[in-house]
Amino acid sequence: MAKDKETKKRRIGIIITLIVNLIIVGYIAISEFSKNDPEAHKVSISDINLIYLFCGITCFGVAVLADYLKYRRMLMMAEGRFDRKSSLEVALLGKYYDNVTPFGAGGQPFQIVYLKKRGYSSGTSAAAPAMGFLTQQIAFVIAGAVVFISNRSVMQSVPLLNYTAYVGLLMYLLLPLALLSFAIIPKPFKSAVRGVVKFLGKLHIVKDVEATCEKWFAGIDEYVRCVRLFAKHPMVMIKLMFCSLLYQAAILSIPFFMLRAFGGTGDWWTIFSLVVYIYAAITIIPTPGNAGAAEGSFYAVFASLEGNMLFWAMIGWRLLVYYSWLICGIIIIARDAVSHKVNRSKLPPREGPLKVALFTDLFYPAVDGVVRTVDAYARHLNAQGHEAYVVYPKQSKEPVSVSYRTYQTGAVRIPGFSFAIPTGKMTKELKELFKNDPPDIIHAHSPFSNGRLAARLGRKYHIPVVGTFHSKYYDDALNVTHSRLLSKLMVDYVVNFFVRADLVWACSRKTAETLRGYGYNGEIYVMENGIETSEIPDDIPGLSLEANNEFGIPHGRKMLLFVGQLIWQKDLRLILDTLKLLVEKDPSYYLVIAGEGYNGDAIRAYAEKKGIRDNTRFVGKVIRRDLLFGLYESSDIFFFPSLYDNAPLVLREAAAASLPSLLTEGSNSAEIVEDGVNGYTAAHNAEAMAARIEEAFASGRIREVGRKAMETIPIGWDEIIARAVLAYRTGSEEGHIEMLRNVFSEEAEPDIVY
Repeated sequence: MAKDKETKKRRIGIIITLIVNLIIVGYIAISEFSKNDPEAHKVSISDINLIYLFCGITCFGVAVLADYLKYRRMLMMAEGRFDRKSSLEVALLGKYYDNVTPFGAGGQPFQIVYLKKRGYSSGTSAAAPAMGFLTQQIAFVIAGAVVFISNRSVMQSVPLLNYTAYVGLLMYLLLPLALLSFAIIPKPFKSAVRGVVKFLGKLHIVKDVEATCEKWFAGIDEYVRCVRLFAKHPMVMIKLMFCSLLYQAAILSIPFFMLRAFGGTGDWWTIFSLVVYIYAAITIIPTPGNAGAAEGSFYAVFASLEGNMLFWAMIGWRLLVYYSWLICGIIIIARDAVSHKVNRSKLPPREGPLKVALFTDLFYPAVDGVVRTVDAYARHLNAQGHEAYVVYPKQSKEPVSVSYRTYQTGAVRIPGFSFAIPTGKMTKELKELFKNDPPDIIHAHSPFSNGRLAARLGRKYHIPVVGTFHSKYYDDALNVTHSRLLSKLMVDYVVNFFVRADLVWACSRKTAETLRGYGYNGEIYVMENGIETSEIPDDIPGLSLEANNEFGIPHGRKMLLFVGQLIWQKDLRLILDTLKLLVEKDPSYYLVIAGEGYNGDAIRAYAEKKGIRDNTRFVGKVIRRDLLFGLYESSDIFFFPSLYDNAPLVLREAAAASLPSLLTEGSNSAEIVEDGVNGYTAAHNAEAMAARIEEAFASGRIREVGRKAMETIPIGWDEIIARAVLAYRTGSEEGHIEMLRNVFSEEAEPDIVY
């Protein structure tokens, strides 16, 4: 009941605001045009150049687009939300309130309120309008500086506006200069501001000097904070300035097109320059949207027109640069006032079985960590009474043989690729499924074709989309393209997917920080990977002898083990270099490498080149899980120095078999390991790795460290999936291990923010 009263009270307030705004706009319109006799200003369509008229209208559209793109980019960077509606509306409302407040520059407080109502943090709500206004100011100053320097002669036709134009441009400069001064020399700047305020106090213009100073300092502090936050992302700043310059160019070009549309003369540069002078001059007029001064001053622009053509040219120009913003703002406010829709929560049911659609771009017969994770989610969700199925790209005519439902999407074969490239095209069966029996949750495990399909389906059917970040995509792209530019574009594409997701997960804290480093600044929840406890053999020690006999591994050696894809990104070169150093001192060291990959032949050749083939055994892909655990049992240290991996499942499996791991210190994989306690870490070079292995064997504590790894590292998939289900239902911290907040959140911890 109290909530209903609050909603009703809020709606009444919006309606009152709307009525007041309509009165203001109506008064301005009547003041501008009531003195003109409509009969005296009739004009024929044939008298109008429609091409120029269309260009003028297009300029308004470009201005709207530029402002929209600017706010969309800021909101994406600030909180990782791909929010088209809020981006457009906050841009339009900013211009609306600018045009109904004195000096034509009072939209920021209303934009802040709007963004807070849309669920954005206080930091983001303040930062985006502040940066939007600041970049707009700087863009106009740039345009003004270019015109004032290169085309001063244009103002000779309107000498009275000459000096006021310089004063107006100085006012545009005041905020950027104040911010720069405050950031560089805060104490002298504050003293100067305080001196000005005290002087105004003596003139009785300012009543409370201290309160006024604190208010000014607080506002400038907020602007400086916003600038510093955005300055951490230079590419974003460049994009914001480009959008602001595009906006100014479009708005300042409209008078030229209106002039030419109604038969006037004059080249674009001359008219553009004159418009810049006039806009600078009228900025000191304290009327809403600079009304009154704007129309009078712009007669200088339309001087080549007379009578009815002058009237309609003025109407067209004023409609595009003033009333169009007002109309858009009124529509937004009116819709909010009359809307009786109840915002339905996107969260699935709090109780009962869930239907979960798992989307991936790679699936069986390929095998990697992501494939195994998706498979584990599907199996364990179904085992716990939920309904989960996998949507994957078609690799063969026959679907894969698994214990749960699967649906295929389109894929194309390209010569040279072992697997088909996904296209994200839906089959008729999948379309019918989403139309008639949509899932409660869509969980995307890839940011590419099928991940994009998942995001589109989520928006279309109003289903929450969870996106899990698994891999170091920059490294993948760099390995294939050898181009930092293309790899950066790939990263931007990846981040663009995650800003579309409703919930973003990472499989470890370090992995989340990798996504942060890519430029994603929304909230990231940590949801770890698990292991298959049911696949751990009961008699692991008894499997050691069988595995050694199966793969021809000698007994009584100091055994190192690597399990994974044979690709250089896994740091196989570092592993073989380390073995070379060890064998030179002690020939009893022996390395077993299990797995296959597209760099397999090159890696075997490198071992041959290093002269360590007699101390190395490549056993290929181990299909039997019991033999894999036999290898874990027969080994002394699991050697996995990869910087590429995030949260490898093999590390957890090795720990389940009491096998301690040696990892690169500070790597994503090493997040769960404490050196010398439940595993080992060393610097990312062969000398440090070799020294740490020698220390481990010399200590005589390898088995003790392995037992501690078994106690602290492995988590069963049953427990992980139970957490995931709770997180699916709540969409908040419940069920998650940790959350990394966005950069603009006041609660953000400095050590977890990138």
